[in-house]
Amino acid sequence: MKKLKIFIYVFVLTAIQSKAQDPSFSQFFSSPLNINPSLTANINADWRAIANFRDQWISPASPYATGTLSYDAKMFQKKFPGVEEGNIFGLGGMLMYDKAMGGVVKSSYASLNMSYRVKLSNGETKHRLGAGFGTIYGHRRIDFGGIDFEEQFTGYGFNTNLPTGESSLSSMKPYFSVSTGLLYSITSANSNFDIGVSAFHVNKPKQTFLKDENQYLPMRKV
Repeated sequence: MKKLKIFIYVFVLTAIQSKAQDPSFSQFFSSPLNINPSLTANINADWRAIANFRDQWISPASPYATGTLSYDAKMFQKKFPGVEEGNIFGLGGMLMYDKAMGGVVKSSYASLNMSYRVKLSNGETKHRLGAGFGTIYGHRRIDFGGIDFEEQFTGYGFNTNLPTGESSLSSMKPYFSVSTGLLYSITSANSNFDIGVSAFHVNKPKQTFLKDENQYLPMRKV
């Protein structure tokens, strides 16, 4: 009985501390706009386009699938005095989708980012300090056509045309959130070093399948 109580306590404690997460990639450097808006236009070129696809635990059910498409570019180069002196203004956007439970839980995201980096030195090694801001549109929903419920069992199989009995599992409403970040870059002829910090969902928008007015999307810190 003592072991059971300890197990229940640990389980409840873990559940209380658990928080929702945005889709992420282990090779995070291949999805820069997903980790810091100030990385927008942090490139050795005029523009950049990136496409990512992840199929986790590949099987006939494909339980997890995530894809992104992003584009960012340096803007107003040689058109404004500050930008012409080496400061960089960047704009970018990213589209991302995520499917879980074999496509039952579907999520889609769209973000628009802007950044501005100021050159701090004019030597062979360049130091820049940048800041970035972004807005995010997110929508998560459940595909009830891919789930069978107990109330739909007729004795000879499941009739998906019958009511599910789970009216509380209505799709979540779309949300808008804000992201921000800082970046310090050191660049030379042979190396590039970036260090930064960012926060996503700063405004903590509401997000729940159960219509709980007190449930918010927690801030994601990077």
